[in-house]
Amino acid sequence: MSKAAILSQSIKIYTDGAIRPGQRASGLAAIVRDERDQICYWWHARAGALTCNEAEYAAAIFALEQLRRLTGGRGVSEVTIYSDSRVMVDQMSGKAAAHAPGLHKAMTRLQALVSRFRKVNFQHISREQNRLADALAFEAVEGPGQASQSKAAGPNPELWEQLEKIWRSS
Repeated sequence: MSKAAILSQSIKIYTDGAIRPGQRASGLAAIVRDERDQICYWWHARAGALTCNEAEYAAAIFALEQLRRLTGGRGVSEVTIYSDSRVMVDQMSGKAAAHAPGLHKAMTRLQALVSRFRKVNFQHISREQNRLADALAFEAVEGPGQASQSKAAGPNPELWEQLEKIWRSS
């Protein structure tokens, strides 16, 4: 999908973070869907050691940074970030405070990114509804640490087909 195709649309981003404390690594993933619920982009990356909640924040930050690079933050009318992290969603929705220093820092960074878009909502979903982002986050943490990807240049075609089947079955 071209850059122009994503402009002036409501965008859904499904994010997830995965951690491997023993490896001192985390995986971040984001799936971008358009108004028709079609996958436009996916991004995943390996990150350093984070707590579970920090990884969830890092995935949302990563997603908005990638979207901003793609669109410059212009033209996207509304972004809804779907996450299975109740902590992040409640904190970003103003329902809870971030007291831990690492989470407070991550929340401040995410709030700064959110302010660069017209409208950003946060929606909690079950882990079952987030299986595709979950699988990509685990691929990122277990894999060689590839940079962000688009659907056309995915990590491997077989995995993408498996992930789409998982998504369609949920």
